[in-house]
Amino acid sequence: MSRSKPVQPQKREKIRCAIYTRKSTEEGLDQEFNSLDAQREACAAYIMSQRHEGWMLVPDHYDDGGFTGGNMDRPGLKQILADVKAGKVDVIVVYKVDRLTRALSDFAKIVDVLDEAGASFVSITQAFNTTTSMGRLTLNVLLSFAQFEREVISERVRDKVAASKRKGMWMGGNCPLGYDIRDRKLIVNEAEAKTVRLMMERYLAWGNVYDLVADLRARGITSKVHRNETGKVWGGQPIKASALYHLLQNPIFLGRIVHKGQIYPGEHDAIVDEKLFDAVQEKLASNRLNRRNQVGARDVSLLAGMIRDGEGRRMTPSHSMRGDIRYRYYNSVNAEDGGPHSRPIRVTARDIEKAVIESFERLISDQAQLMSLYQQHASEGYEIADLLRTAGLLRQSIPTMAPSAQRGLYLDLGLKVTVYTDRIEATMAHAGLAQGLGIERADLDQPPIELGIPTVQVRRGDDVKLKIEFDAPAVAARRDPRLLELIAKAHQAKRQLGLDGSPPDEAAISDYQTRNDLARLARFAFLAPDLTMAILEGSQTEGLSVRRLIRTPELPLDWKRQRDIIAAS
Repeated sequence: MSRSKPVQPQKREKIRCAIYTRKSTEEGLDQEFNSLDAQREACAAYIMSQRHEGWMLVPDHYDDGGFTGGNMDRPGLKQILADVKAGKVDVIVVYKVDRLTRALSDFAKIVDVLDEAGASFVSITQAFNTTTSMGRLTLNVLLSFAQFEREVISERVRDKVAASKRKGMWMGGNCPLGYDIRDRKLIVNEAEAKTVRLMMERYLAWGNVYDLVADLRARGITSKVHRNETGKVWGGQPIKASALYHLLQNPIFLGRIVHKGQIYPGEHDAIVDEKLFDAVQEKLASNRLNRRNQVGARDVSLLAGMIRDGEGRRMTPSHSMRGDIRYRYYNSVNAEDGGPHSRPIRVTARDIEKAVIESFERLISDQAQLMSLYQQHASEGYEIADLLRTAGLLRQSIPTMAPSAQRGLYLDLGLKVTVYTDRIEATMAHAGLAQGLGIERADLDQPPIELGIPTVQVRRGDDVKLKIEFDAPAVAARRDPRLLELIAKAHQAKRQLGLDGSPPDEAAISDYQTRNDLARLARFAFLAPDLTMAILEGSQTEGLSVRRLIRTPELPLDWKRQRDIIAAS
């Protein structure tokens, strides 16, 4: 009788696990054992319990202390995703899903990276299977609550700041000239307070900010020197005109606090009397009105005060006469420092003004670019519709505006034009355009919006001139306006049905048939993000139309199945 050989245990494949930890604030991170350590310890214990499955912990740490989960701009997250793409990590282990992200859109991007690399992630306190449509739905619900929690916290912080400012409390930021900060309160710095009063008195004497800038530089007056807790020092630079405009209009010097356009009595002392402050405001308003309307000018120079050359020199309007015909230009003006400068630059006013107007009209006519610039409006169909409607009305009104009104519009939009020897660059303030389009909650920290103006260089005599090349009418984009309208209506239906977490609009769903119609529309608000973005950009697959989408009998929540169904239909 022969003995059977003992069965040899099979070696399990090693699964490399990386722990990701995150904490929204820096509070407590200097402690010997902090929240990140607690998350990592719990995750490491879980990985240890799965050793029999071949799990092993990689030595690298991926920590984001003091970073919000509302976006993906986090060094630890970027590094772990890079290692996933490089094949160094098989499983991302987190304490809870909201440590990884609190935004549904970001979660979709992370899942795409994991799917492409054949990797996955595990939340040690929440069990679900993301390989099934029900598991993905469960995860989306959890992330929706995480995103809701983040937004509620943000609202609480905003409410607290607003309430504190209504009481006149200083709520942080760079300390203004004329004050010091002690115990989180503004205390008058008498030496700097004298400087503030001098600035306002000299502005009334000079009558314009640019002369005041030169006066302050001659006196050796600089901006306030700041020093933070770590010893970092900044400031002490020559004061610029833009900073002076802000300083001369700041009610904080009257002992007041400003919040969202409202002015409240502050806890700090005033350093300027109301008579002087009011006189400065009247002078500023008078200069602003004259500058906008160009009082006394024969022809309105649309870009005066908004155009400079590549060396930072102001370009001022000028003209020449040939018979009865008047030719307008913008010419470089040498700076007051007397330093070496290149040849002056001159551009034809009519051409550059026309190029700027056409470039702006192209911007507000581009629906996809507008929705990309103001993505906070992409979540609600009615907000998208309002944004595009306002942009369309603005586009139609520009040709009928008086030149002075058009100039006022570009001043409000924060237009800046820079003329180099080989090109022209134009930018517009992100918040300025938002205000022009009726958007109230624009992000002030967004970079300026670029306007493209193609040019070629031409030399004539001693002057460097630029010729602006006007583009021929562009070929119409592939964006389908009916598809765009369908997506907008779908998000509006989603809101009316209360599927976004808000109360249902009972007036809109008063009968059974209307509710059914809205439900059929609302399903298109749950398209995969890449499908929605393709429709917005006009890069959707050939043949995709409103008719084809509406006739699709089944549209599951599983984004992969959505793509397969739409591709096959």
